[in-house]
Amino acid sequence: MKNKKSIWIWIVVLIIVLASTYFIFLKNKEAGSAVEVTVSKVEKGDLVSLFSTSGVVESKSKQEFYIFSPTKVLKVYVSVGDQVKKGDRLLELETQDLSIQYQIAKKQLEMAQIQLEALKNLKQKQTEQSQIPTPSLPQQAHASEQSIPHQTQAQFQQPTSSLSLDDQIKLQEKQVEIAELNLKSIQQNMNKMQKYVTADFDGTVTSLNAKENNYFTSTQFPAITVEDLQNLQVVLDVNPYDAVSLSEGQQAYIHFAGKTFEGKVNKISPTAVKVMSQTGGDSVVKVYVDILNNDGTIKPGFKVDVDIKIGEKKDTIKIPSEAIVTDKNGNEFVYVVENGIAKQRKVKTGLTSDLETEILEGVNVGDKVILNPSAAIKDGVKVMTKGGKE
Repeated sequence: MKNKKSIWIWIVVLIIVLASTYFIFLKNKEAGSAVEVTVSKVEKGDLVSLFSTSGVVESKSKQEFYIFSPTKVLKVYVSVGDQVKKGDRLLELETQDLSIQYQIAKKQLEMAQIQLEALKNLKQKQTEQSQIPTPSLPQQAHASEQSIPHQTQAQFQQPTSSLSLDDQIKLQEKQVEIAELNLKSIQQNMNKMQKYVTADFDGTVTSLNAKENNYFTSTQFPAITVEDLQNLQVVLDVNPYDAVSLSEGQQAYIHFAGKTFEGKVNKISPTAVKVMSQTGGDSVVKVYVDILNNDGTIKPGFKVDVDIKIGEKKDTIKIPSEAIVTDKNGNEFVYVVENGIAKQRKVKTGLTSDLETEILEGVNVGDKVILNPSAAIKDGVKVMTKGGKE
């Protein structure tokens, strides 16, 4: 009797074990048919859209002095890194050669004017003598010849034989005009090639290629460069398609060496320009961003990262951008989890940031959207969130 009771107990235990095993098997089988997914709740919050790029820092005030013809630098007054004030002397250049040319041109003009005056005096004397009766023409001609200055006779002996006196005067007037133009041209060159190179504004000497008591000439490098290091900007080369979303006055953030500095879009070029790249020639729009609170970390020539705020929404419905799927027709949709089932919903998007997208239509706050939905996710598919929750 006792043995029978023990047998029944073991039979009951065995039935319970088998039932539990079968229940677990069914549960695992059911769970195995569900696709495991990661979800995120739809929520409200602020959204900022940024255009991110990089650019090169330069000074807004930059003076570069080029010397295109060989010129001797007599004195260098500054060194790289020196602070200068507006009007300070930077270089002294030799202008002696032009001064000599100017003196020669001036003498040539004076000689031309003297010769013209001599011809006019001769014309006047001939006119006066033509009004006085004379014994014979040869004597008159002899007297006229005697009245011509010796230098003028020597110089105009050949033209006199073929040109009338009036023509000689006209010709000499042209010679005076040419001499005046030559003198004016040299004077203009002297004005352009000043003796002293001075600073146009308060700044810092950032490059110096000229050497004292040496001749300098270059079309590629300036003899000296002065920059205002307190007034910097970032120059961006922006694709024309991206440039349409930018406007003057937009807030910007400049990132360098782990620091972030405030900036503002100051100017956008009205036209695109061609720049050479590894892929060939590209059209870009030059955009200039002022650096507002530089602490000396950023310097001209540095390459920095720039974020420009192109849009901002307050308290708007948003989801992670990785939840959005776009089909071949450009339609956008998401998958929402409802009672363990994936439901496809078409959405209308708005502002986009780096990680989040504004949703104008299609989902509500509190909905759970599937992130990075795989090809296995279809409308009506059973899903299980990571952690075992359906």
